[in-house]
Amino acid sequence: MSARSELIQWQKRWAEAKGLSPDSKGYLPELESNLLRPLSASAKSGFNRGSGSELLDGPTRPAKMKALHSSSALAVNFFDSWTVCDREPLRDALGIDKNILGIHFEKQYSTGLTGNPPNLDVALELEGGVTIAIESKFSEWLTPKPKNKESFKPKYFSSDEGLWANRGLVASEELARCIHVGDARFRYLDAPQLLKHALGLVTQVGRRFRLWYVYLEWPGKESNAHTTEIDLFSQMVGDELAFRALTYQEVLVEIRRQPDIDRDYLEYLEGRYGGPPD
Repeated sequence: MSARSELIQWQKRWAEAKGLSPDSKGYLPELESNLLRPLSASAKSGFNRGSGSELLDGPTRPAKMKALHSSSALAVNFFDSWTVCDREPLRDALGIDKNILGIHFEKQYSTGLTGNPPNLDVALELEGGVTIAIESKFSEWLTPKPKNKESFKPKYFSSDEGLWANRGLVASEELARCIHVGDARFRYLDAPQLLKHALGLVTQVGRRFRLWYVYLEWPGKESNAHTTEIDLFSQMVGDELAFRALTYQEVLVEIRRQPDIDRDYLEYLEGRYGGPPD
């Protein structure tokens, strides 16, 4: 059994222990069953504006957020509760040096190019105008990307001047071009997606952003390759993008250390995401 299949089976066992009935692919019949609490008004608005089809069933598939292994559901379960309560414990758990003024889901930062900008999973707006941009991953990173998959559309390189370099992201420009021509490959970390987020962010907010990558860890050979690619990405563009990678398990450890955390919130996160099991 693949590591991804093991993770989905782990989530299915959690769901069945709660009296839920996931289908063979790990989807629940009702969106609400996959969430700790109903979506806040601001979260629902963000997902409705986004282009990821997270909340709507399609003709041949259920809404993406109904999946037990949904990265958007994972992000919502960790962050949405803080949209309506004191955010100081979250700030301290994440080691952030400024107060969190706003939490947004599926926010789009236009690059100025044609087409839809990528949807950013979580944006934390801080005091002083800084944005922490969080890309959330659950099971996606466990599936290696095909070697011949196109990473960037030609529109990203239609000019010799360089979209990233023109905005001060010289190292990001170099890495994007290396990926585009096949001189650099990332099969587990979606480096092109992170670089597209960085391009949109620098276009809209200048250099006042920090790019974070938060994922659920799962043991195996995929984890070793994934970690190696995270380290390489960080070495190449980490300083330029204020890049930080951390696991949801690490976030949970720090949340647990904060005083007066809501018990239902903590018990849900620990029961569902505190693994993987031994």
